[in-house]
Amino acid sequence: SPTMEWQDFKVKKEIDVPASIAYRSYSDREAIPQWMPFISSVKVLEDKPDLSRWSLKYTAFGRRIEFSWLARNLQPIRDQKIHWISLEGLPNRGAVRFFPKGSTACLVELTISCEIPQVLAPVTS
Repeated sequence: SPTMEWQDFKVKKEIDVPASIAYRSYSDREAIPQWMPFISSVKVLEDKPDLSRWSLKYTAFGRRIEFSWLARNLQPIRDQKIHWISLEGLPNRGAVRFFPKGSTACLVELTISCEIPQVLAPVTS
């Protein structure tokens, strides 16, 4: 099996909606694939709504790459933070933080750490 390595990714973006609306958009996990193109599907488990099954698909170097994982949402802070950890599949953890910029905009900061094959590490950093 390939040697794995943890990689950290951080993206910050100021958007023209209040933090409460951005928070609600991220909270609706099953709708995320509509606006996050590399996430192909999210399915919340009916009997355990803190768990969700995610699929990621993209093409790199002419190859189709797919990952999936089961995530547990950790205790959120309303309108401020959503965070999770994977339980199976692609090892990952992350958080989305929302910082108000006045009443009509916010800064969204997405931080993800995931374990990927070492051979892909130079490509993803």
